[in-house]
Amino acid sequence: MTPFARAFPVAVSVCLAGGVLGAARPHYGGTLRIEATDAAAMRRVNALAFETLVAADSAGGLRPALATSWQSDAGGRRWTFRVRRGVKLHDGSVLQPSHVADALRAVHADWQVAPDADAVAIDAGDAARELPWELAGQANAIVVRPAAGTSIGTGPFRVERVDAGLIALRAYDDYWDSRPFLDAIEVRTNRQPADQLTDLETARADMVTIQPTDVRRMEQRGLRVEGSRPIELFVLAFEAHVATAASESVRRTLAAAIDRGAIARVVLQGRAEAAGALLPQWISGYAPVVVGRTGEPLSRSAVAALTPDRRTLALRVAVSDPAAQAVAQRIAVNARDAGFVMTVQSPAGLGPRFDVRLLRLPMRGPTPGAALSEVMAGVGPRTVALAGRVTPPEPGEPLDTVLRTERVLLERAVLVPIVHVPELYAVSPRFQTWNGSAVLASGAWNLANVWLSTP
Repeated sequence: MTPFARAFPVAVSVCLAGGVLGAARPHYGGTLRIEATDAAAMRRVNALAFETLVAADSAGGLRPALATSWQSDAGGRRWTFRVRRGVKLHDGSVLQPSHVADALRAVHADWQVAPDADAVAIDAGDAARELPWELAGQANAIVVRPAAGTSIGTGPFRVERVDAGLIALRAYDDYWDSRPFLDAIEVRTNRQPADQLTDLETARADMVTIQPTDVRRMEQRGLRVEGSRPIELFVLAFEAHVATAASESVRRTLAAAIDRGAIARVVLQGRAEAAGALLPQWISGYAPVVVGRTGEPLSRSAVAALTPDRRTLALRVAVSDPAAQAVAQRIAVNARDAGFVMTVQSPAGLGPRFDVRLLRLPMRGPTPGAALSEVMAGVGPRTVALAGRVTPPEPGEPLDTVLRTERVLLERAVLVPIVHVPELYAVSPRFQTWNGSAVLASGAWNLANVWLSTP
């Protein structure tokens, strides 16, 4: 099952042409200018300042962070995490196991957490089974809250100020894994998507959020695209009046008619994966084929024989999401090919009655159970109840429980997965990375790895 140090050479002993060497060698300095949505920016910025005991690596496994090692007792309930020595907090003091214990107790009142020499001992109850994965989530970052002043962390950057529409960070010179190449980062959160692309193309920004539908335009302009692994889900959710047993054949026919491969390849320009389940396999660890069953779809003539009200469907999609609108239009084409009459609604307000929604949901939980719980929260309790009476997996639930929950949710085709998509960013020509991607599999920004070239 899988949910989701750099080293800078001290000396170069190979003789190369000075111009070539200078162009390829990372150097320190400069301010990285990022434009992103407010919610995404705060989530990623916090991870640059506040670190976790363990972290997801580029392959989707775990790597040491503020903990150098960890182990559990024979029963798997009590874990010991050895705290990295000599890590300096942003106020210059040294991180202690007591800081770690206080930070985790502040988030989990039901856990038993105590410093133990140079380590922290944790009994997390039912969550202990997957505790290292839980601790990789940003909700469990080590945040030290002094009696006076703002919270402090240990990350490669410290938050300098947060204003309306602007977050400013400064490199931390005493960072335990060596100082970042950048001097500073400025994140603007008040720019519209179209303005972000213009700013990138006119060299007023170095990194901007983009949609899969923007990829071809970026590549045609010679701009590089960085992205996570698929961590968002496009899914159809039927309304109560179409979620009945009498309409199950209609739902299954529509689900079978959707060409997910074409949506991933063409509409989303190869930056998506066809979804056979709610969770992508890289998060769940099980193949989509084991999740749901498929019923026989109606033939086109059988669809034509339905009463007009049963073969006419209104699809609701967010007006603010151009990628979702493009996917919805292709779904409507597929539906019409199968004999349905489907219209796409994108009202700014409540709008007219609709039959099915196209939702775009995040899956950022550090474990399969947490990711599925996040999807269920995004769908909403009313639709979850229509799909099947199940509850979100509890922390530490075994994988077979997660699988059973997902099977129930998909069994009646009230929820129909379409595609999984990554978080994507376009970067300027001066944006360079020293070791690995600037965006990790989980979507975290690996900006201590970034340097800026000069013209």
